[in-house]
Amino acid sequence: MNIHVGVALAALSIVSSIAFAQSLKDKEYFADQEKYLAGEVTTTNERCGNSLTAKFDWLKPPAPEDRKIYSAYGYCGAALEAMRRVCDSQAGKEAVKQKIKGLTCSFGPQRTVVLKDGTIDYEVNFNSSNDADYVFEYLQNNL
Repeated sequence: MNIHVGVALAALSIVSSIAFAQSLKDKEYFADQEKYLAGEVTTTNERCGNSLTAKFDWLKPPAPEDRKIYSAYGYCGAALEAMRRVCDSQAGKEAVKQKIKGLTCSFGPQRTVVLKDGTIDYEVNFNSSNDADYVFEYLQNNL
């Protein structure tokens, strides 16, 4: 039991140090991206008739130089755009309402999308293109 407590405290310490290490510029960037993503979520929920949530996993955030060129919420928003496209049909709308409750966007070297336990885990890669088409195709085959 003490080992589990120690591991939990170590993990909390790491997460706290990551949050503490953020500069004001980082915090403002993350807050802006979250705000813009929330707007996309509202639009998606209106179109799909559900109440999904979306968030960023900032454990491996985009590099500062990428933040100047690319929009994190824009790339993440591509997954929401794909959901809206799925919701254009009644069958798609029902599938999204039943099977998707959330979206988590993270950043990595390769674009991936997985639907597991009601959450879409979408790993953004800024070098990818046609992201909405990529996620749409995935949803068409996996809902």
